[in-house]
Amino acid sequence: MGRIISGVMAEAQGDGYSIHFAHYAGKLERHLRINGISCHDADLIIEESSELYFDKLHSPENKFFRLVRKHDPAELFTDSAARAIERHLPEAKDTFGSYDEISKCIK
Repeated sequence: MGRIISGVMAEAQGDGYSIHFAHYAGKLERHLRINGISCHDADLIIEESSELYFDKLHSPENKFFRLVRKHDPAELFTDSAARAIERHLPEAKDTFGSYDEISKCIK
């Protein structure tokens, strides 16, 4: 039974990051749409942000990091979103697509 509880706890912890991502993605989509980005482009950016977010969360280097401290979901999302925006909309990286602006929009 201890293994079942441990598995549920680990799954719940992973789901916490998923819940944060979904919450932040909704805010980012609104932010992008307000700044004139099409639904299609916003979806592409959010999809790429998701890949970057969860790849970093589950990377082998992260296993040691998780032993020391947990990732801040907001920082992880902001970094992932800024990288995706820079790839898809390089002209936005100094305005609404900057790390600071994304950080503001998800608060």
